[in-house]
Amino acid sequence: MSNAGNRYCVPRLCNFMAFGRIFGIRNLLRFYFKRWDLFNLPVSLPIFGTISRKDELFSIRDNILQGTLRDRGIEGNIRKEKEPLIIDCGINVGMTVRWWFYLNGQATVYGIDMMQEAIDFTLAALPERFKARFVPITAVLGPETGRMVELSYDDPLFGANNAKISSGCAENRRVKSMTLDDCLNNSRIGAIDLLKVDIEDTAAQMFRGATKTLSRARNILLELHSEGEREDSLPYLREKGFCVRRSYKRHVWLEKAAK
Repeated sequence: MSNAGNRYCVPRLCNFMAFGRIFGIRNLLRFYFKRWDLFNLPVSLPIFGTISRKDELFSIRDNILQGTLRDRGIEGNIRKEKEPLIIDCGINVGMTVRWWFYLNGQATVYGIDMMQEAIDFTLAALPERFKARFVPITAVLGPETGRMVELSYDDPLFGANNAKISSGCAENRRVKSMTLDDCLNNSRIGAIDLLKVDIEDTAAQMFRGATKTLSRARNILLELHSEGEREDSLPYLREKGFCVRRSYKRHVWLEKAAK
């Protein structure tokens, strides 16, 4: 990886300092040492508002404190754009959605999840001023539209719920599959500032149904869950004109290659 790519990442020490300024030193230490017992839920935190689940605390630690979501270049672009457009695939409890609106309150965010409860939870957590700029979509993202997918799960808000799991859990339901292109087909969408994808090992299939979307995307944040997902996703994205700018743990940042 080139030094040019690395310069965009948020250095850990600087990230910790920024976290302490936003959330306070006491909360910084609680998150760093994983002292979840010291949080008397529900609790209100800057940026994210009311926190009622430990999943939300885990997300703040992983995405914000440890920096897996952070990228200085992308965050700078989102901040400076007048009305940035973000497509967030796999919103779970809505922590990333809340972060995008923190970066730019004039953003439009499309939030897609296969669980209606995730959509409802995110909407309930958003301040009123952002709800009109949030476009919720419930669908299993895949290479085709119209197929009914069997889902098996215990907790509809569990972050690792997977469209590949069809049995063996306490609850079951059927959800319609849609391509990402069809999800966005009725919207007037121009350039996409960021396409974030975290859909538990099914990204490669989803990208096959996102040709139009990929042609409009400037940057992609992809969270990988297996080597298979990596091997099937990255070559395809390179074919569509993207290059890997940097990676951190399971996250890969890609940008549209200059022509």
